[in-house]
Amino acid sequence: MKRILTVFLTLTIFGLFSSCDRGPERPDFYYRFKFNGVQKEFKASTDADITFIETQFGFNLATFTMVTGRNTDRNALVIGLRYIGELQTAYQMQTPIMVNNVLSTTLTFFFLDENGKPYLATLLQSENPGALDDGRVEFTAITPEGSYGTFEAIVFDPTEETSELSARQIYRITDGEFFLPNVSSIRTE
Repeated sequence: MKRILTVFLTLTIFGLFSSCDRGPERPDFYYRFKFNGVQKEFKASTDADITFIETQFGFNLATFTMVTGRNTDRNALVIGLRYIGELQTAYQMQTPIMVNNVLSTTLTFFFLDENGKPYLATLLQSENPGALDDGRVEFTAITPEGSYGTFEAIVFDPTEETSELSARQIYRITDGEFFLPNVSSIRTE
């Protein structure tokens, strides 16, 4: 009888602890867009986020890391944002920013498709005649849970062999949306 009581008590305690509230569930973070007209939709992994960094160099950074799992070499999109002052709601890639005395793009885009093939948008058109790289990001809401927003870009295959920037094949990222967690106020010293 003592053994049955011990087993029953153990099961009761286990049941109580396993039914306790484990805290709030993680929201369903996501990112989705069309790549050359084909819909891509992903649930963001725990490694996906927007990291905001305050630098001592006169500009700040935000890195949008959109990944679906531990395999980060496919179906991944990274957007780099450089900005001065307070965070604004919208940014255009071709609005230049001075970085270490070099005129640079405000945004950069790096996309890896389902096969791991890379696509980039990194060139400032005013400094690279013929370049068509472009893009935009807009925050539609910033909440304690995370940031919502939209994006689009014109990207290129960096392995394409062409000597003329304007001759590169254009790939379009359109109808982009995200809801990602925020990691904020990291300062570099």
